[in-house]
Parts: sequence; C-alpha cells; structure tokens
Amino acid sequence: MSNNPLQRYFRQARIYVKLPTQGKWYGPDDVTMTEEGEVGVYALTALDDIMLNTPDAMLNGKALENVIANCCPDIKNVKRFMLPDLEALYVGIKSASNNGKADYDRTCPKCKFENSFELQCQALLDSATYIDDADTKLVFDDALEIYVRPYTFEMRQQFLKREFEEERLLRALDESNKDMDELSKAEILGESINRLSRITFALVSKSIEKIVVIETGEEVMDPQHIDDWLTGISKNQADIVIEAVNTLNAVGVQKKITVQCQSCAESWEDALTFDPSSFFGKRS
Repeated sequence: MSNNPLQRYFRQARIYVKLPTQGKWYGPDDVTMTEEGEVGVYALTALDDIMLNTPDAMLNGKALENVIANCCPDIKNVKRFMLPDLEALYVGIKSASNNGKADYDRTCPKCKFENSFELQCQALLDSATYIDDADTKLVFDDALEIYVRPYTFEMRQQFLKREFEEERLLRALDESNKDMDELSKAEILGESINRLSRITFALVSKSIEKIVVIETGEEVMDPQHIDDWLTGISKNQADIVIEAVNTLNAVGVQKKITVQCQSCAESWEDALTFDPSSFFGKRS
C-alpha cells in the first residue's frame, strides 16, 4: 500500500497533560509518557463526537474507551488508567477540541437566571494537584501498612453501569406500581442502596494494592485475603480506608470554582463534574 499523501495533514497532539498520579501505577505496557510525565492529547474526530453524544453508546464503556485511546494514542491500556488521570485527560480532550475552552451552564440560586460561562481548560489543568507516596499509605496500630490507589477506568465503569441499572429498575417499579404504599417503596429503595453500597465496598477492596504486616514484613496481595480483612475490621477503620481511597479519587483537576451571576452579580461556590456523559454532553 502506498503512503497516503494526506498523512501530513492528519491530527497532531494539540496539548500535553501531566498525569495527577504521575504514572505511579503504570508500566511501559500501559502508557508512554514524555520525560516530564506528560501525555499528548489530540482533538476529537467526528466519529468520537458522535459516540460521546450518543447516550446508548456512552452506557457501553467500550465506546468511551475507544474515544480515549483515539485522542490519547500514547495510552495503551485505558482500562488500567486511574480516575484522577482520566479527568485530567477529559479536560485535555475538551481543550484540544474546543479551542481551549469548555462551556458551563448554571442557574443562579438567587435570581434563577440561566448563566452560560466559558471555562479556560488550561487554567483548570494548571490547578491540578498530584498524588504523593505519603497519600497512598495508611498505618493501623503500628501493625499494618495499607497501600491504596484510586479507582481505575474499568472499576468506575462497573459502578456507573450498576448504578444506571438500579435507577432503571426503580423507575420501572415506580411506573408499574402506582398504588404501592410508601413503606414498600422505602423497602425497595433500601435494598437498592444496599446493593450499591456493596459494590462501593468491593471497589474499595480492589483499590487496596497490598497490606504489609510490619512485624514480619509479609506483603499480602491476595484479593480474597484483602477483602476478608476489609469486611472483618471495625467500621471506624473501614471508614478510614474508604476516605483514603475517596481522597485519592478526588486528586487532580480542582472541582470547586467561584462563579458570579451575569444578571444579579450573586457569587457562589459551585462544583464541576468531569463525568464524560455530562462534560461532553454538548457538541465539542
């Protein structure tokens, strides 16, 4: 096959994004980074944009996985990528595809005016925090060292899919049982919350990389042993582990910003979300 004379006009990396995890958990089979720990990001193609704006396709994690791989070709294993890195890459993709900007709509809590803001993606990336080794280790009673890490793409997609299924189940039950009493509804809702809580607990267990017994130096990495330990410790200890994992998941691009109403000048602190289904909800 002859070389395509149009190849020189193909997309090029528009921006380089530094990973909030600093590549701590990745090997050469997962990603190729620059010496500065950055990953090149390309603009969306027309097909990528269609996939991101098709709800049924977004429900399938494979579609999003393909979009990330296409816009960040240096990433070889999207499934293993951590949540803080993914959110930074989403902002990078938005920046590369939309002249460095992201649309952001919010209703003023005071006058109810519908505001439309324009966020500068580079400013969001510059605000990012990074994971240090100290953030990944807990010590319990000078006896155990627990090493934790953020959720991966695969883990996050598992939770989102199950959450969607639970919401769909609750809507179907509500529509088909209009005469159901409040006590029965509360019982069904409780069961759904319990199932989601179990999934969250399982994901936290998967986020424990290893546990080291300080006295002997033994490293416990068996998933079942770790799961048994997590379910067998006190609630207070489990809460500490869950909070540590949640803190790691929140590292990266800052999600709190101060905005001002364009109508009444009211200011308030708002939360950004980088979930692809909403962040890429408008045509990029």
